[in-house]
Amino acid sequence: MNAPESVSRTQQRTSNTHVTVAPKDTVGALDPSMPQVASTPYLVTIAEVACARLVQDQLEPGQITVGTRVVIDHLGASKVGAELVVKAALMNREKNRFRFSVEIEDGPRLVAKVEHERAAVSLEKIMKALG
Repeated sequence: MNAPESVSRTQQRTSNTHVTVAPKDTVGALDPSMPQVASTPYLVTIAEVACARLVQDQLEPGQITVGTRVVIDHLGASKVGAELVVKAALMNREKNRFRFSVEIEDGPRLVAKVEHERAAVSLEKIMKALG
């Protein structure tokens, strides 16, 4: 594999992804009695996607990454139309395991902090296992 087995702080990979909160992304879409603000599952999803994209070029042909762990602190609400900035950083890599730190901002406000881990796996093996 061309990628190093571990990533030090001097080799840290980062990305900034911009997303806009849509009505379908809100807790109110899941439960009409709740406000139309970005749901926690939505914040997890955008963090996962940003992390997967960050290491996509480090994978072997036929591999994808799958989420294996998420810890989130949802710190503030974001309304429909808000532009969120997802700041993902690869903290380290050990063989096929990747560990990330993610911050999600709504303008000047930090609305979520996420610790995330992903594993590189064979897409073919996953599809065969699913039948």
